[in-house]
Parts: sequence; structure tokens; C-alpha cells
Amino acid sequence: MTSKKTESPEEQMVEVVQGDSQIVQKHEVFDLANEIRDVQPSAITPTMFKLYLILSIGYFCIILQGYDGSLMGAINAMPQYLNYYGLKSASSSTGLVFAIYNIGAIAALPISGPINDTFGRRWGMFTGAALVIFSTCIQAPATSRAMFLAGRFFVGFGQGFLNVAGITYVSEMAHPHWRGPLSAFLETNYFVGSILASWVTYGTAYMAGTISFRLPVWLQMVSSGYIVLGVFFCPESPRWLMAQDRYAEAEAVLATYHGEGSGSSPFVRLQLAEMRAQISSDGSDKRWWDYRDLFMTPAARRRLICVVGFAWFGQYSGNALVSYYFPVIVEQTGITNPHTQLLLNALNPVVSWIAAILGSLLSDRVGRRPLLLGGFTGCALCLAVVTGLTKISVTSGGAAAGHAGIFFIYLFSVVFSFCLTPLQPFYISECLATETRAKGNALGQIVASVAGVVGQYTTGVAISHIGYYYYLVFVFWDCFEVLITYLFFPETKGRTLEEINEIFDDPRPVKKSLEKKDATGVLHAALKVGEA
Repeated sequence: MTSKKTESPEEQMVEVVQGDSQIVQKHEVFDLANEIRDVQPSAITPTMFKLYLILSIGYFCIILQGYDGSLMGAINAMPQYLNYYGLKSASSSTGLVFAIYNIGAIAALPISGPINDTFGRRWGMFTGAALVIFSTCIQAPATSRAMFLAGRFFVGFGQGFLNVAGITYVSEMAHPHWRGPLSAFLETNYFVGSILASWVTYGTAYMAGTISFRLPVWLQMVSSGYIVLGVFFCPESPRWLMAQDRYAEAEAVLATYHGEGSGSSPFVRLQLAEMRAQISSDGSDKRWWDYRDLFMTPAARRRLICVVGFAWFGQYSGNALVSYYFPVIVEQTGITNPHTQLLLNALNPVVSWIAAILGSLLSDRVGRRPLLLGGFTGCALCLAVVTGLTKISVTSGGAAAGHAGIFFIYLFSVVFSFCLTPLQPFYISECLATETRAKGNALGQIVASVAGVVGQYTTGVAISHIGYYYYLVFVFWDCFEVLITYLFFPETKGRTLEEINEIFDDPRPVKKSLEKKDATGVLHAALKVGEA
């Protein structure tokens, strides 16, 4: 009696995947994977520079977010602004002014995902930028606190669309060989906006009257105007096109920007095979109301832990404390001159930006997990030291302790920017499948906005009541984040977006992600499973 040979899972797969213009066979998948492994594409070709320009539209979505993040912290130190609207630098009313922006973002997010899925990523960016322009026309000339709050609410509403669309567009358009740094650069642009706002407000603070804070608000229209015009010169995401059964258009975009104009490029052929196998033309992204794919399967729930967890951690690790209340923290260390506070506030994002760029460049080499674990640990240690030094400065009046405290505030920003900023929100986008990426990013933004509201509103109240002791809340919370990251957050470097699916299909995604990648994983992504 002859024994029947047992086939491996790879051999049980179908032999071919029909692309729009090509058939990719099983042995070709291995060849393509090996060829890509040995290829080192150039990052400085004319085509790549054109791709960088296209990605800049998504980057400007985050520049606008960073501009507002630093803008309100800076004008909150201006006596002209505080006196005009009858506010204090740290109070429940001030916390509401900060938090209303995120409340607006939360209101937009339930519909921003469906709009991105239905009309495309470009129209999602256009909608958000147009809303910011409209809202600025309410906020900048505001003659009452209520009018100013209304303007900030709708600016946040527009930013909710931009956050989802910009993040999704960049992660899906980035060249697969450079996806790590190109996607990681996305969030570093937060500091570009922050730097612009910090130095603009540092200059306008010397102006008399309301123009000192109105002019910086008006300048929100620069970034949003660039986005409104720029989307008409950009291609649509190839993964969105594939999900709409527009295969020829998806192939043309990939060939142009990932294959240097050639459809025979291994990067193009392998991505087409993986996308055709993984992206459903009748998935939940075609049903605006259907969010079930975010939690219906064990793999989806494993993704959800990463999405919700990192979305909250990214906004509630002490960074909002430093970003929005930096001048107040500096004042607690003994520096009371408003212009000195604004100068230190303006220098902080410059230092953070440099650190974030370095972290972006190393995101693929170091990996996501080491950056996450090191970042949360470093944040906890820095805030613990800041708490102790601030206490010494307040109780003994020692200038040296206050200056040392400022140093560790800057060090906190460097650690957060180097380790965590490059990964948010692109790590969340990596963890999601194409059908759920827009809605999942929207969910992540909702969680991040709720965390932002909690952090911004409660921080103002807590600082006014218990002062620097409030920093200890984040010390213990950051330690909790280290534990959750270690247990549940997998490594995603070195894989295409479709190949990451294999990690979450495994019952132990962290362990699976730490295994060495081989051609088998590529085969799983590129070939659909058939019957044995």
C-alpha cells in the first residue's frame, strides 16, 4: 500500500492569482519575493521626488494639526488673549477651549471613515481642509468666547476628516521599500506645524491689541488651502481603486510611482498579486454603516487592541501636558516672564522635530516594538524626575532645580518624539486591513480625541488644584503602557501591508511577528487558499 504524500499549506494553495493584466503563479511569487529582497531601489529618482510631492498633501494634514496644537498653548500665554476673552492660563474654562477642538474631531470621525471609503482618500482630505477654511473664518474674527469656541469646534471637525484621510493616503501610497520612513515622516510634520505656530506667536506676542492672537489663527488657512488645491493633482490610492474593482487604474498608479513607470517591476507585480488576493470588492468598506469587521473575528480583535491601545497611549502619556501647558509648567519651575516662556515654548518643537526625524529614519532598522517600549519607559522616567525637581524648585526656591526641571521637560519631548511620534498614527494604519483601514483609523482618531479631551480638560483643573503632583499620574500610567505594549503589540517592520495580515491571523501575533520573515509569508499574502 502506498502512502499519500501530505501537502504543505503552501502546496494546498491555488496555483495562480489572476491580476488585471498578468497571471502570477506560485513559483513566481517566490521569485518576486527573492528579487525584491535583493533589489535596492533609489530614493532620489525624478519619480520618487514626484511621489514625495504627492505625499506632501497627506503630510500637510498633520502640519495643520501640529499648528493648532502649539497655537493654543502659545496664545494661552498672551495677556492680550486672556484679557480679551476673560480667561486664566490654567482653569476649567481654559481646558474647555483646548478640549473643544478634539470634541469637534470626535463629532466628525463617525462619518469621515465612510466618506473615505465611498468617495476616496483624496475627497476625504478635500472635505476636511475646506471645513478648516470655513471654520477659521469664524474663529479668527471672534468677538466673544462663545464664537471663538464655535470656530475651534468646527476646525476640529475638519481636522477629524484630515487625520483619517491623510494617514490612510500616505500609508497606502508610500513605496513599499520605503514605507517605514515615508509613513513615519507623516507624524513628524506635527512639529513642522508646531514650530511655525510657536515662532509666529512669539513674534505676534509683541504686537498690541487683538491682532497678536488673531493673525496666527488666520494663518491656519495656509496649510488647508494647499491641501484643497493639491488633491486635484494627486492620484487616488491604488488600494482604494482595487477595492472598487478599478484594477487597471490601480496598476497604472503602482507602475508609475512604485515601478519607475514599468508594470513589470517586481514591486508592482507582487503588490498587485497581494492586493488582488487580500482586498475584497464586496467588503465592509462598501457599506458605510458596517463596522463589524473591526471586531467580529479573533484576528480583528487582536488588531483592535493595537488600534485602541496605541490611539489612547499616543495622547495620554504626558505629551498633552507638555504640549498644551508648557508655559504653565515652565512657570512652576520659577520662570515667570511671558516672553521667556514663549521662547522656551518655541524652542521645544524644534528640538522635538529633530528627534522625530531621527526616529523616523530608524523606524525600519530598530523596529516598532523597541521604539514603543523604550518610549513609554523613557517618558515615565523623565516625568518622575521633573516632579521631584519641580518640588525642590517650589519649596526651596532653587533656580538650579528649576533649570534642571526644564531640561528634563525637553528630554521628555525628545524621548516621546524619537520613539513614539514617528509611529503614530502609521503603526495603527499598518495594523489594519485595507477594508477596515479608513474606519479603523477613524476609530483610532475617536479614541485619541477622547484621550485628548480627558488630558486637556483635566490637566487644567488638576494643575490649578494639585500642581506638579499631577505629573505622577502619568508616571504610573506610562508604566502600565509598557506592560500592555510588551504583551499585545506585534512587530510590523519589513512586511507589506498585505503581509502583515498573517501576523494577526496567528493566535499569538507578538510571537509570530518576531519570527524571521521568509517567502512563505509572502506566499500566504499573494495566493488565496484553496481546497486540499
